[in-house]
Amino acid sequence: MKELEYKKPYDLNSLIIAIAINNYKKDNFCVYTKDYTEKATAELICYLDKYPVIDDNDEEIFPDYVLDNDLELFFYGEQFEDVLRNILSQKSNPVIDDFIAGLNYYLKNDAFITL
Repeated sequence: MKELEYKKPYDLNSLIIAIAINNYKKDNFCVYTKDYTEKATAELICYLDKYPVIDDNDEEIFPDYVLDNDLELFFYGEQFEDVLRNILSQKSNPVIDDFIAGLNYYLKNDAFITL
């Protein structure tokens, strides 16, 4: 994988490795899933696309690909990267389960996990 692409399916494990371990960058992305979920798993299929645009009524307008494929917002890109960085700052050699635990903790508590 040379770089991350929009509108391409990735399992969450691959996204974590690409961003946290291999330092791949993608500006202005959100992580979307096919079905709404409150739990991260390594096998969860995710898609990257742009942030929603906020209209004059303060409503989010999602990208066409997200709407056309009935995708659900899983993480804003900055939040996702912040959670991964938090894990990296606490452990010198984190494993995928550490990142998954951090993502799930954030989803449930809107706060960073302490390992």
